[in-house]
Amino acid sequence: SDSVNMVDYVDIDFSSLEITVAPKITASTSEDINIFISDITTTTARINFSAKFVGDVYYTVIGFS
Repeated sequence: SDSVNMVDYVDIDFSSLEITVAPKITASTSEDINIFISDITTTTARINFSAKFVGDVYYTVIGFS
């Protein structure tokens, strides 16, 4: 999870997992806001918010190495 303040998106890095194919990623927030995942690679992804967001974002990366 990450705490964010007035952002449109958060880039996450999971390169330490050494995933060999693009993973599945789930995300939720501490507030009622729309979110979606984009730019998924084997090492990074972007979590986008529908508006400037202040709060906590929680995410899970599911993949295989």
